[in-house]
Amino acid sequence: MYTEENNQGIYIEKQVRVPTFTMTYEHSHKFCEIFYLKSGSCIYSLNNCIYHLSAGDVFIVTPGDSHCTRYEGLIPCERMVVYFDMSVVPEDYWNKHGEIRNNLSRSGKVVLVKNGRLRLEALLERMLEENNLPDEFSYDFMSLQVMTLLLTIQRDGIFVYEQIKHKESISTDIEDALRYIAQNFAQPLSLEEVADNVGLSPTYLSKKFKKVTGVTFKEYMNYIRIHQACQILITTDDTITTIATN
Repeated sequence: MYTEENNQGIYIEKQVRVPTFTMTYEHSHKFCEIFYLKSGSCIYSLNNCIYHLSAGDVFIVTPGDSHCTRYEGLIPCERMVVYFDMSVVPEDYWNKHGEIRNNLSRSGKVVLVKNGRLRLEALLERMLEENNLPDEFSYDFMSLQVMTLLLTIQRDGIFVYEQIKHKESISTDIEDALRYIAQNFAQPLSLEEVADNVGLSPTYLSKKFKKVTGVTFKEYMNYIRIHQACQILITTDDTITTIATN
């Protein structure tokens, strides 16, 4: 089994935490960390900022960033974490996918689009099998799976903090709004619908949203839709017409 003490630059672990579990210290490491919360909810503390994660969320931690977690809610929290050294990914891959490398250059939360969660979980389970019962081929398989993992997150994930201007922790209502937009951007969302979903008035959400993100609700919606359309265009054979009508 590959572990923190015994690995070749890649390992993955799966653990279940009780809601009262708290990591009492912040830590950092040389690996890039891909944290996936499969069930439950937790609070991720990173560089003095607080992020709230719900089941299905991904959190990326760049090497050297100090972080810790605290679990909450009423049900056990299952999480899967992939650790990998950036050097296990070939330079040709980084050159071809510069945006992926750029997104790994800073820590942040990623919300998966619908169906993206199923694809990611299936991939993580395959990685876990290679990790726990390694053979002579496992390292090569896991190297390929890391590259697939990064592509999957890039295509099926929305980096909800890309446009955030606020440097401090973000309130849960705005986080909920960002998550709702990320998971429903393909629908004709309105400010009123999102405000109702997070329990705020449209006027208050509009003002708070602009303060946190630096852009209006409509501008953010357009940004997310254009960004995702570009990802689909790059990573699939769909035509521009097909993408525009979906």
